[in-house]
Amino acid sequence: METDKIRIKKNLKIPNNPTALIGMPGIGNVGKLVAENLRLELKAERIGAIYSPSFPPQAVMLKNGRLRLVCNTIYLVRRKEGDIIIITGDTQAVTPDGQYSVNSLILRFLKSMNCKMILTVGGYNMGGNTILVKSPRVFGNATNNSTIKSFKGTKVLFGKSKGLIWGSAGLIPAFARLEGIDGICIMGETSALEIDAGAAKAVITEISKVLKLDVSTNNLDKIIKQTSKLINSLEQHEMGGMMPQQQLQIEGKDQRPSYIR
Repeated sequence: METDKIRIKKNLKIPNNPTALIGMPGIGNVGKLVAENLRLELKAERIGAIYSPSFPPQAVMLKNGRLRLVCNTIYLVRRKEGDIIIITGDTQAVTPDGQYSVNSLILRFLKSMNCKMILTVGGYNMGGNTILVKSPRVFGNATNNSTIKSFKGTKVLFGKSKGLIWGSAGLIPAFARLEGIDGICIMGETSALEIDAGAAKAVITEISKVLKLDVSTNNLDKIIKQTSKLINSLEQHEMGGMMPQQQLQIEGKDQRPSYIR
């Protein structure tokens, strides 16, 4: 494990005109929630994994008593309309060099699969003191005008987001542009939540229009309901009764857009 490695299922049949969707842990865990919901709803097949010494030095304990290295996992959904490759994972690389190395590896793999478009998902934090965004907007930044036009008829806002896109959500589409592959980063508006299912649902609603998906968001709805109850409970107490991290985020006075992941 001295270098990045990607392990792919043997004798894998090349996907049919695939679109790639990448959702990694980040702000609000929006990307991971979207990717995990889609892989479950679409009954995606696990076809590979990515390992890197740039990932945190951790192993995951499994329910059966075994363990495994933290990794990024690759899934495949075969469809008549065009296959979908879904990539998500436990973590992202923790160093700048690792970010460039791992995401370059992902881009090379997707290019070898003849991906026609690469879509990454992240959270967009507008800053301020809002605990919960009740009606999350969805923002987009693409590699070219034709990709932007493909989202016509959706509520994705282009040219309205500012700041820097950190990690896989930003690097992979940027690398795709250099390789002449259509790329886009879709971001759900989020706030101080570590897990923002509302933002994830907003993203799924919009990308489903473009990818022609018919998937349930019942699992996300349950999280949204639980989150709402928690927020209502917290609002009934003084600030001192909140968790330290929430209090710190709420008291922040920096109104500038933060890094997007």
